[in-house]
Amino acid sequence: MKKAYADIPEGQMHYRIEGQGATILLLHAAVSSSDEYARVIPFLSKKYLAIAPDFLGNGNSDPAPYQFSVPDHARTILSFMDSLGIEKAIVVGQHIGAKMAVELAINWPDRVSKLVLSNIGFYPKPEEGLGTVIDPPNYTGAVEIKADGSHVVEWWRRSTCWGHPLEIVEESFLEKVKAGPRGEEMHWAGEAYDPRENLPLIKCPTLVISATRDVFSIVQETVHRLIPQSKLTVIENGPIDINRVWPKEFAETILDYLG
Repeated sequence: MKKAYADIPEGQMHYRIEGQGATILLLHAAVSSSDEYARVIPFLSKKYLAIAPDFLGNGNSDPAPYQFSVPDHARTILSFMDSLGIEKAIVVGQHIGAKMAVELAINWPDRVSKLVLSNIGFYPKPEEGLGTVIDPPNYTGAVEIKADGSHVVEWWRRSTCWGHPLEIVEESFLEKVKAGPRGEEMHWAGEAYDPRENLPLIKCPTLVISATRDVFSIVQETVHRLIPQSKLTVIENGPIDINRVWPKEFAETILDYLG
């Protein structure tokens, strides 16, 4: 697996790349990076050219020039595709990465052949009867750098919230350290973006993945219903951060759908 940088108008984007064939573009979750697909790419690259970028402000990419929204990030992915000469791709997104995938598909439909939306989220109102999305306490609040190092303890606390194995906890922690005090801007962008009004506008074939232990699993049936001719695959007992924690199952779900 190779690592490289692409130049876009806002700066440089770091990415991982492996394989050959049709391009499959992997978009990561908030306060994360292409590293969350490091265990997934070897499965996908046996059949596809798998490419996973770090969004601006995440991983090893340059900082975003200002507090980006989901559409802002989506435009950088389009610029990233242009920089690498990618005319069309299968686009896979996890959490906020799935929201950016939606933006790509509805605004530049000629650039997206198929979509895979993994645990894309929104916060339903009580009257909708879908249940309540329960985040850990103070999971997305701003973290101020402090001389006593307590901000590091806070990043570690947030990384342990999901009960992942220690190896995964450490990876998540390092992502937060790299993103720094602006890292949560990506969570805020995701919270501000309700995808429901855009989901019916998707025209390409779409797979919706629901991991049942993900906090957004309760809304995936609604997502599926809103996307014309989409397919819903439920991964029983699948964890949050499924692409990190269950990479084989995640990759096989995508490969089974693509055929």
